[in-house]
Amino acid sequence: MTDAVLVRLGAELRRFREDAGLSGSEVARALGWSQPKISRVETGRFAASLEEIATLLDYYGSPEEVRAELLATVARREGMAGAWVVRAGGTRRRQGEIQAVEQRVERLRQYQAVIVPGLLQTRAYARSVAEAMGFAESAAIAERRMARQEAFKASTPGRYEVVLDARALLRWAGGRSVMIEQLQSLIDTDVNLVDLRILPLGSDAAAMTVGGFLVYEFSSDKPAVIMLESQTADTYLSDEVDVSAYGSVFDRLQKDALSVEASRQYLERSLRELRSGREIGAHDG
Repeated sequence: MTDAVLVRLGAELRRFREDAGLSGSEVARALGWSQPKISRVETGRFAASLEEIATLLDYYGSPEEVRAELLATVARREGMAGAWVVRAGGTRRRQGEIQAVEQRVERLRQYQAVIVPGLLQTRAYARSVAEAMGFAESAAIAERRMARQEAFKASTPGRYEVVLDARALLRWAGGRSVMIEQLQSLIDTDVNLVDLRILPLGSDAAAMTVGGFLVYEFSSDKPAVIMLESQTADTYLSDEVDVSAYGSVFDRLQKDALSVEASRQYLERSLRELRSGREIGAHDG
């Protein structure tokens, strides 16, 4: 990593800290670091490790795309450009998101198999998912999710494409009433901001994958990054072979999925079924 990149990384971290209204001493005490260490990182005079940068980003509540981009920068410096794992958001994550950042992602592609993507969740659904996953402070997690959505919209994001497996509509975190509200919210999604497609039940499969993933394509000259989420840790992939493989899988999943308009109609039928007391999926086959 060049000195210029170190300086840029440090400046980003300083901005996040200031946006959070924190002093360097407060962050140092919270993380068990020394104040001079915080200062050296922010001025580019200390090359912090991947885990140290992840800890700072987590504590500041940085948006996911910022986390992916900056961790990729650090991973390349440490010779970990292929794949790396960091802990998922933990107890040190601050309540509330940092202020909206400038557009960083040119294109975001996401596939989810069992839950509605976080950027499309309602508050009640987000809280219910957090509770179902066993996380503490589910209300605070839902609050952060809502703030994250507002920050994402305010940053005039690039293209956001989602393929949502219909299986996610069969697991009602919070019960029927919460899912009814969530379905209505998906129906009302602004098509100018989100390309949302449903992968229906019982359809032929040209592509399959074992779990959800995100493909971040940045608006600068930085390489794309894949993120695989799990219960306690996030795995990032930046090798061109991995990026190409996941990009290809997403494209094929998108082709398998219904069109944007047909997806909206699918959601509307599902909503009618839930409201009438029936189970979702009666119209699949």
